[in-house]
Amino acid sequence: MAVAFLTNLNEEEFKTFLKSAITEVIGGTIHFSKPSLPDIFDVRQAADFLRLKLTTLYEKTSRKIIPHFKKGNKLYFNRSELQAWVQEGKVQTADELQSQAVSYTMNQALKK
Repeated sequence: MAVAFLTNLNEEEFKTFLKSAITEVIGGTIHFSKPSLPDIFDVRQAADFLRLKLTTLYEKTSRKIIPHFKKGNKLYFNRSELQAWVQEGKVQTADELQSQAVSYTMNQALKK
């Protein structure tokens, strides 16, 4: 009997039924949200965020390649600075390089 009931529902009716059934079972509202990331990372959080090994992260900080700050013996990283650092490494597409080459050539021709 239940199978016939569920097969007679359209997609929206099924979604509504499913939501109400789940809410009834768990006894409250359902919230699906991403956990927010902190603004300041410690070394492990920064390594996870960048998907680097700890040794690689320590090497990059000792060479002052990656933005960081130090308080006592602890290293900390600002999330927005890490995101900007990653985006600095953007590789230009062939179209972008060609466009720059054309612009450069045109500017050089105009200067003469």
